[in-house]
Amino acid sequence: MKIQILLLSFLCFGLSICAQTTTVKRNVNLRPDPSTTNAPIATLNAAIQIELVEPAPVDGYFHVRTTDHKEGWVWGKNILITSGGAVLDARGHVGPVQLYPNPNLTPGEADTLKLADLKRRYTVGCPSGKTSCTYSQAHRDVNKNLHATVYVEYHVPENDRNIKFGEVDHFYPLCAGGSNNIKNLWDQPAENEWNGENFGFHEKDKLETYICAQIITGKMNPKDAFNRIKTDWVKFYLDLGLNSLD
Repeated sequence: MKIQILLLSFLCFGLSICAQTTTVKRNVNLRPDPSTTNAPIATLNAAIQIELVEPAPVDGYFHVRTTDHKEGWVWGKNILITSGGAVLDARGHVGPVQLYPNPNLTPGEADTLKLADLKRRYTVGCPSGKTSCTYSQAHRDVNKNLHATVYVEYHVPENDRNIKFGEVDHFYPLCAGGSNNIKNLWDQPAENEWNGENFGFHEKDKLETYICAQIITGKMNPKDAFNRIKTDWVKFYLDLGLNSLD
């Protein structure tokens, strides 16, 4: 038992995940489990501080404890984990876990990493009115049913299933050879703040635009881009200095 306690203490110190506080961004239900199946325990108001009990989310929910010792689960999009309470997941991401897709649902997948495929013009599958088009235009195929499945997998409330709150996004971008398979799709929120900056889908779009331009001009290897996106897209974004661009 003493060894177990020592190991837990070391883990808490090394990852800085134990007894960390987080802020409620908007009113959120405190639930008895990570789902909407059962009635809420309470409603937590915006701006209050709560304690993060566990570092990783379960189906988009975080295990938390309130100042009056109520314990339960809250929807991750409704809380803000700042740098003081930054949580590194098991893969050692530079940012907190809510900035990334669930690796069990969305590990990331590419249909091609061949430069020739990405550079050529296509005549089949092009948007209406186009006689030729790019790889991404010819291969974009995420229908409404697939969107709905992603929303269900990520437990997105009905009212949040729109571009104001987020989008069903390709984890590895289509323009760089990303797949339309559900393993490459996730619900990425528009607002996802960490350390005073936003890391939502608009920010990731900047990264995708940059790397696709670099790939097409031969300045970046598609395999390198794929590995860096999958390993830590936030670190990739920060390393390129894209957060400093308007």
